[in-house]
Amino acid sequence: MRKILLVEDDGFKAKSLIDFLGVEWPDATVITAPSLVDAVEALYEPIYDLILVDMAIPSHPAILGGGSPMSLLTGGLEVLLELRSMERNDPCIVITQYPEIEISGTFFSVHDAALKIRDRLECNVLGCIKYSEGSSEWKLPLKTLLEEV
Repeated sequence: MRKILLVEDDGFKAKSLIDFLGVEWPDATVITAPSLVDAVEALYEPIYDLILVDMAIPSHPAILGGGSPMSLLTGGLEVLLELRSMERNDPCIVITQYPEIEISGTFFSVHDAALKIRDRLECNVLGCIKYSEGSSEWKLPLKTLLEEV
């Protein structure tokens, strides 16, 4: 049985990805982490077969009366850096709704970002995919990357 960590705070996007993964990898268990705190906590589990990471995630879960979580546009990179600090090599795929990803103050297109992340952060990022809620264009690139895992 495969184990997937999905770092995603948007419920609709998470559902679309989970539904897609259910078709492609029906034996997989998907654990969701909707914030940076949840994602880092989930990394203390054994190695994942795949980690799907959104770049823009909140700092912590929203708690009634606990203040609003801070939105982190590069929160996904923090997850990848945590993996590196733990000396883990879990395969990762970045899935973002933005056309560019900021890495160390420089913006790179989604198509170039995976190589830059691998080079600069030394993380096992298989690829970066631009997700769009009203489109299915993200499915073929994701299916192709899943075949590499």
